[in-house]
Amino acid sequence: MRWLEQEKQKLSGLSRKAKLTYIWDYYKLFLIGAAALVLLAWYIISSMMHAAQDTYVYITYVNTFANIGEDSDFWQGYTDYCAVDESQYNIIFDAENYFDMTQGHVTGNYYYEKAVVLFDSKTMDAIVMEPENLAALGQSGRLIDLQDSRTKHLAERYADRLITISHTDESGVVREIPVGIDISDSILVTKEKAYTDCALGISADAQHIEAVEKFLDYILQEG
Repeated sequence: MRWLEQEKQKLSGLSRKAKLTYIWDYYKLFLIGAAALVLLAWYIISSMMHAAQDTYVYITYVNTFANIGEDSDFWQGYTDYCAVDESQYNIIFDAENYFDMTQGHVTGNYYYEKAVVLFDSKTMDAIVMEPENLAALGQSGRLIDLQDSRTKHLAERYADRLITISHTDESGVVREIPVGIDISDSILVTKEKAYTDCALGISADAQHIEAVEKFLDYILQEG
């Protein structure tokens, strides 16, 4: 506590304005960081409360400025396609997220940290981003191996679209793991102009895989 006493002594002889200037100059990074953490916590708590109200699906979009979020025509099109009763279920399209896993310096990025919490809390079902970005995210283990029994039918159905990453197991055997589905010819690109090319990955803990499958049908105009 010696440090605290020293700070009190420094501030005791300063005017109110000088105190505020001192605190800002020496602690602005801490204050900004604390404020960011509070905002992040507020967003996550509110999102999880929203998601808890009988969520039909939670899809995150990364690095797009297109109007594809909730209440957009794109969102409404999916809602109508699935014949979802909006009074009973929430369809969450989280379209304001910006981070690039290929750069290797995303820790501390607000949007990345938010995505991590949504993954780890089993809130997010799927994520859409650039193919290279998705492959880099797949290295974190947060995307399901599409050969998993829950999604193997999707790996077979979209075999010519799979995005894979190389994984070396404990015995030194290298194998390719499918972690995403290329959707660069979907209406997200051709109609919404949300991306030049993009891919979809499913959370390893996705709770609504059937809804994600319907989303693929919708954007690829199948079924």
